Amino acid sequence: MAFQIKRDFLFQIFLFLSMLMAGQSTDTDILCLKSIKNSLEDPNNYFQNWNFNNKTEGFICWFTGVECWHPDENRVLNLKLSNMGLKGQFPRGLQYCSSITGVDLSLNELSGPIPSDMSTILKYVTAMDISGNKFTGEIPIDFANCTYLNSLKLDRNMLSGHIPQEFSLLNRLKVFDFSDNDLSGPVPMFQRGVVSNYANNYKLCGGVSLAPCSGDKFHQALKGGLIVGFALSLTCYIVVTYYISYSSSVPHVQLKKKKYRNSHLNKVKELGKYISSITSKGTQSIANHMHELLHPQLVEKGSKEISMLMERLTSTIWLEELRDATDCFAMDNAIGVGKMGMMYQGFLPNGQLLAVKRLFDSRSFKRQFLLETAILCKYRHKNIVPLLGFCIEEKERLLAYAYMSNGRLSKWLHPLESEVIRLKWHDRIKIALGIARGLAWLHHTCDFGIVHFNICSQCILLDDNFEPKISNFGEAKFMNPNIEDHLGVIFKVNDGKKDVYDFGSVLLELITGKTYNELSRSYDTYNLCSNPLSFYNVIDKSVTGEGLENEVCTLLKIACECVHPFPDQRPTMLEVYNNMKNVRMDRNDYGGEESDTLRGL
Repeated sequence: MAFQIKRDFLFQIFLFLSMLMAGQSTDTDILCLKSIKNSLEDPNNYFQNWNFNNKTEGFICWFTGVECWHPDENRVLNLKLSNMGLKGQFPRGLQYCSSITGVDLSLNELSGPIPSDMSTILKYVTAMDISGNKFTGEIPIDFANCTYLNSLKLDRNMLSGHIPQEFSLLNRLKVFDFSDNDLSGPVPMFQRGVVSNYANNYKLCGGVSLAPCSGDKFHQALKGGLIVGFALSLTCYIVVTYYISYSSSVPHVQLKKKKYRNSHLNKVKELGKYISSITSKGTQSIANHMHELLHPQLVEKGSKEISMLMERLTSTIWLEELRDATDCFAMDNAIGVGKMGMMYQGFLPNGQLLAVKRLFDSRSFKRQFLLETAILCKYRHKNIVPLLGFCIEEKERLLAYAYMSNGRLSKWLHPLESEVIRLKWHDRIKIALGIARGLAWLHHTCDFGIVHFNICSQCILLDDNFEPKISNFGEAKFMNPNIEDHLGVIFKVNDGKKDVYDFGSVLLELITGKTYNELSRSYDTYNLCSNPLSFYNVIDKSVTGEGLENEVCTLLKIACECVHPFPDQRPTMLEVYNNMKNVRMDRNDYGGEESDTLRGL
């Protein structure tokens, strides 16, 4: 311990002397701040006191967000510009701050790629926090050359690609946060003592807390295969031994022969069950690893099987009927467009309204079409959109649903400026409870255990009474698939925690008007979730009123539990639904109290 403290102390002295030699002229630090001010938009005027007309030594030390090495010296030590609403790209002017060690640009609206020459811009940086912005692109490998780095936080951005393996060479790194991005591939292998966070990057693998990568899986599968092979060989040996023993020792009397045969077979069965019970857990794990190893082959084979299943599907409604219902898919009847196709409003001859989804390209969405028809034709629930029929004719693929008069939930939460529509609080609770009920039913009641995998306000439809209907099952997976076919393996998922997270985001959107990701870019969501009362300033003004505070706080607490960064610490949807049932269930009529109406609208 004493040696470690002494070594860290010598390192600090070395770092200080290095920066002293590199930054004896402080004019560059003034240029640095001028460049930053000119390159960023400052809608809230935090840079108002950055006045460069003053020529006294140390004047920049009084600027907002600037910390100096010494109050009488124009040399920047740390730059703390967190949560200022700044806009623009990463300020390259930081390269002129000759001896800066700390940069905090978190919780702003900075965008674009992270510079690829970060070690040149920030030679002596020890702590860097650019979380909660809108940075895109890949993580520069040049970060590995920032050898003094102790803390790096890039979470809650829109970064993609791999995490450079060279980061493991940063032997001074202590804190490492890349959560809430879209990263993929194996994570670096850090030394002990590094606090890392990769939450909500569902394509990452390796490390301690994530699923093994393909190389690791191969060795595990090989090792497990040997174990299973040995167990099976042992079982076969026992069967043969018992059979030989039986053949050589049985009496010639037919009755006794039958009796001995049953006795021997029963013993073999019992022993076989015992060996199977020992290896079952390992066998299941090995099977899962092998399926993941063979994923490309399974995808290809699954694609062929999807095509075969599509060929077996028989239309339940004719193309001619849908053409007549929509006036040959006239643009006047178009009511929406999504990534899969165009949505039309139509009328059946009996006067029933329906919504028809016409796919853009039948070849590109075979999987989605198959899942949508398979799930919605088999399952019916008050909070799942009813499928009236589907059509497969030549290259046309169409789905016909019951028409939902109040449209998508997103339309009500984010209306156009010209639209005077607002959701009352009791309707918001009803919608949240209905979504939770539907997801809990899909997860825990359906035999396949369906996980939606794409819950958002755009896929929630509202009927005449604002009862929510979950739609768009094209990305669904199953917790309990039919493992006898290869499709079950491709569509398998271990739990429904992704849906729980997405539901929490929708619940926050119902309360604040913003999704969790939008909130995390503007606020410190950790502090918000640690105290629901701190949400007051971000709550949608249309839901504030007398008598609602307790309900709002209860739902905020539930939402924060759902968006916990670690999936295993999130509740199940059944637990979420049971907790939400207690909110206002003591009232028989949701709209019966004046405090729940929105006055003045």
